[in-house]
Amino acid sequence: MAEGNVIVVGAGIIGLAHAITAREAGYSVTVLERDGRALGASVRNFGTLWPIGCAFGAEREQALFGVRRWRELAAEAGFWTSARGSLSLAYREEAWAVLREFAAAGAGGALELLDADAVLRRFPAAQPEGLRGALFSAVETVVHPSSAIAALTNFALGLGVRFHFGKPVVQVFADAVECADGERFGFDRLVIAAGEEMRLLFSRELAAAQVRRCRLQMMRTVPQRADWRLGPVMVSDLTLCHYPAFRECPSTAQLRARLEAELPRHRDWGVHVIAAQHEDGSLTLGDSHEYGDDFPPENEAEVEELILCSLREFVRVPDLCIASRWQGVYLKSTVGQTQVVLHPRERVTMVTAMGGLGMTLSWGLAQATIRSWET
Repeated sequence: MAEGNVIVVGAGIIGLAHAITAREAGYSVTVLERDGRALGASVRNFGTLWPIGCAFGAEREQALFGVRRWRELAAEAGFWTSARGSLSLAYREEAWAVLREFAAAGAGGALELLDADAVLRRFPAAQPEGLRGALFSAVETVVHPSSAIAALTNFALGLGVRFHFGKPVVQVFADAVECADGERFGFDRLVIAAGEEMRLLFSRELAAAQVRRCRLQMMRTVPQRADWRLGPVMVSDLTLCHYPAFRECPSTAQLRARLEAELPRHRDWGVHVIAAQHEDGSLTLGDSHEYGDDFPPENEAEVEELILCSLREFVRVPDLCIASRWQGVYLKSTVGQTQVVLHPRERVTMVTAMGGLGMTLSWGLAQATIRSWET
């Protein structure tokens, strides 16, 4: 078993994954969280574990490992999860070409290319008008972010991980961190996984890594009636231009050009649309991508309407009454990286910019980090 004292800054999913993985490897682990609980991007997302969006090769394998780990921990830590898969629907000929190319390339795991008739037989929530076909992937999984993070925190406590909430870290020394109240915690290894707040630590190194702040808008509907189910997580043409997995498809460039010409405001706000249903029957919907150094506090009504209009083009939802709305802010790479791992000092690791794939990739990233300490 490994020995040494690990400090993790941040109790979101990246921090929790590192804390649990390090503790299971034998390290003594302490987590320092600035707030009373995790309140950042880890509890402001869809709860979708999304291998379908990850580039072929090592990143996809990392994502599949993450899904397996989530499912194992759901049983051990006692939180809800649902392996519903995903359905990528095509309504433009260019999108249908992308899906055919993607399926032909193969991605490991179960992929089914379905014509329009097959889609509607199996997934009646799909919008039939203009439907060309769809790609069903069996591996995508849904969790409820806030309850899963709470359950993982309790699970980590049971392993012996120590948590200090309300402890913002303000300075990093050679072998210790200092919190805002002056208390210091020594470390042999330090992991900084504090989301967008980590820009307050090693800001020059983060700037050199070419990451920027990104704001997104999301919403949740009221629970749908008991006899209606969405089924798999559903996306459509816009999403095929968003995730790395589809970049190498020859038709992606043509699809992007058509979408930008037809939907310029979606481009301006970075809108692509995902619909995921949770245990209570509600749908989580979003999202948008706005970049800058600061953002206004209010939601943009135009963004919400863009999301809902696009949703109606590929899903038939009985009740689109919105029960809650929120924003999330995270750091995102400006050069297309989904994982930015920095080592600003010896024995210090910073992890960020997961490109909307943090829930999916965190467990594999944590495994790689801890293994690197042992070589």
